[in-house]
Amino acid sequence: MSGQTLLPGSISLGKFRQLLDQYDSLIETVSLAKPAKPGQRTLIELDQFRYDDAVDRFQSRDAKSQMRLEDVKILVDWKLRHGKFRPTLMKLVSSNDEGLVERTIKDAIESYWVDLDAAKALEKITKLRGIGPATASLLLSVHDPDRVVFFSDEAFYWLCCEAKRLPIKYNTKEYLELDSATHALIKRLGVKAIDIEKVAYVLIKEGMSETISADGKAASVPVVKPTQVGSTKKSTKRRNSNSGDSADKTDRQTPVRRSKHNLTVMAVDISSLLASDPIPLTERFAKVKRNLIAGNEKAVADSFCRLLGQLRKEADRIAAAGPDIIPTLDYFDINDPAKVAVFRDALQKRGVAVVRKVIPSNVALSWKEETQEYLRHNPLTKGIPASDPQMYELFWSPGQVKARADSRVLEVQRFVMNLWYSHNENALVSGNHPVAYADRMRIRKPGDTSLGSGPHMDGGSVERWEPDGYGRGGTYAKIFQGRWEEYDPWESSTRLGVTSDLYNGAGACSMFRMFQGWLSLSPIAPGLGSLRACPMLQLTTAYVLLRPFFSPRFRSGPDFLDEDNWHLHVAHNSVIQGAVPGRVQELTEALHPHLRLGETMVPIPRADPGDYVVWHPDTIHAADAAHRGATDAAVLYVPACPLTQTNALYLARQRRAFLLGHPAPDFESGHPGERDYLGRPGVQDVNDAGGDDGLRSMGLLPWDESAGGGGRKDRKKKEAVAAEKELLRQANGILFPDRFDLGYRRKDKRL
Repeated sequence: MSGQTLLPGSISLGKFRQLLDQYDSLIETVSLAKPAKPGQRTLIELDQFRYDDAVDRFQSRDAKSQMRLEDVKILVDWKLRHGKFRPTLMKLVSSNDEGLVERTIKDAIESYWVDLDAAKALEKITKLRGIGPATASLLLSVHDPDRVVFFSDEAFYWLCCEAKRLPIKYNTKEYLELDSATHALIKRLGVKAIDIEKVAYVLIKEGMSETISADGKAASVPVVKPTQVGSTKKSTKRRNSNSGDSADKTDRQTPVRRSKHNLTVMAVDISSLLASDPIPLTERFAKVKRNLIAGNEKAVADSFCRLLGQLRKEADRIAAAGPDIIPTLDYFDINDPAKVAVFRDALQKRGVAVVRKVIPSNVALSWKEETQEYLRHNPLTKGIPASDPQMYELFWSPGQVKARADSRVLEVQRFVMNLWYSHNENALVSGNHPVAYADRMRIRKPGDTSLGSGPHMDGGSVERWEPDGYGRGGTYAKIFQGRWEEYDPWESSTRLGVTSDLYNGAGACSMFRMFQGWLSLSPIAPGLGSLRACPMLQLTTAYVLLRPFFSPRFRSGPDFLDEDNWHLHVAHNSVIQGAVPGRVQELTEALHPHLRLGETMVPIPRADPGDYVVWHPDTIHAADAAHRGATDAAVLYVPACPLTQTNALYLARQRRAFLLGHPAPDFESGHPGERDYLGRPGVQDVNDAGGDDGLRSMGLLPWDESAGGGGRKDRKKKEAVAAEKELLRQANGILFPDRFDLGYRRKDKRL
């Protein structure tokens, strides 16, 4: 698009608004490139003061407060960081007498509101030392942002120089020229002076020909460029969103691939950048954020205040309790009503638990030995890291196949999945019918650091905010309405329509998992290659989702975490802390300070062979950074997945992979997998390990459509039973189309 159409006399209102939407992301990018010195405010903080806080305090004839020297110094600091730096200016401004500054500015502002004569007001303000027409216009603009434009270089270039960088004298005559051009644009488009200033900044900083894309839409600020990533450390995350804390070392190259939204996603190492600074996404996400809370802004702001108070109390409780806060239950007690009631309540609140002795320890150890023997017979098995495999690209070893089909594992999966429920009695989901999800296994060696991972949530990242992601099911609607207390993490029907992988992220899970989990094949104590989790499920989920809408007024000081220091963005930016398309949701102390991850990421209690560790898919978890033990830490990743239509469709693909010895569908990589492996289990081995239920969980035997639900009287339960039977019928039709009719049943006609 020609730059001529972006000049003040030609620009359309639509293009103006598109450019205005880019400002927040651009200023955050500039701030990242120009980090503040210790003790200084960042450019983002200064920008917040200039456009929000100062305007809120000083705007209108009846301003909330009188401008003081300290306010002037902050605005001058912003001016120097936002535009050209002039080393002596701050010293000159600071040399003014505080009382004189207050009286002078008060007199100028009172004079301005009499006749709206900006030139007269500027003449009064410029009597102060170090204050010329440009700085004076800045002080005046926060008092009347609708009509008074700040005399910035960018505004003058765009409005008075046809976007050319011509010399500026910074005198009153030039300001009057700028003021006249500003009011002409205000009259033509009906916009505000403060927004004209921002659009000018975007146009001049980005370049007139580069701010509009080929399709006529405003071009976005790049998410991240390879040159912006200063770290040379390889990424340790690849298999993120399925089970456990698999890790991988990716290549140093940064391949570009196409996402499901047809956006270019750059596969770069962002771990070091995520640790301290958010990455601005494309401008589309600013609109996504704006739409999510539209009409509920006050409710969301109030709810965030309540949330921070609860987080503080709960974090204190977790820090004091440590690992003991994570509930445990013996397998032999899952039919004890009293113990189960306590366990269920704790698991609902904490989102993570350990069920002990699910498999006898000698059996679990034998599964490990059988799998190690399988690896010895098939030495070409690939894994992570490639030079010394510990996370094996293995799916059909004897231990894995037996564990997935084992009746005790399936019983515990039913037990924990029945913690979930659905408001929609007709929802086609059943925790009574677990289905297997073939994942990998890990035998982590002592001293290993390659398989460690930081705090994260699986199941996508930006998808949690996207209308085509979790928005399809309204999973988090209550949170975005400012009613996080009413959000129930255990409601299943809102997750059935979810798309948790819009960007083809490596290793994303195609099944709906009610629980992620691993079955221990070794004694694993805290710090010895184990798992850590943040056990406050509802609160952490609400905080992660609301965090992108809020920012601190000041980024340091004893009151940094206080509710009063955090406010809702008036103009939404495109930042979603810790989220990048195609990756899991990362969390850090810097980006999510109220979670106090250093205190609340507690290790799970010691797990012995045969113990089953489960956690909700939204639970924040991490793998020990290093395995400091003397023996290996071996686990099988065994999530608990309910029967749904989507899971049945995936199960059909997975069954074929099992029969052919190919990698599980979510892990397809082009290599033949275990097709020619010696000792690879078959259908009979599944039957021997788990009988009919084991075969059904693998899609090798149809479900009994007439089973379950007998004797239920109330209408809602009858509806649920009917929905479950319909689900079994559809699943059988998907898995065995030659034996079951997937079409709609017709009612018998009466003659």
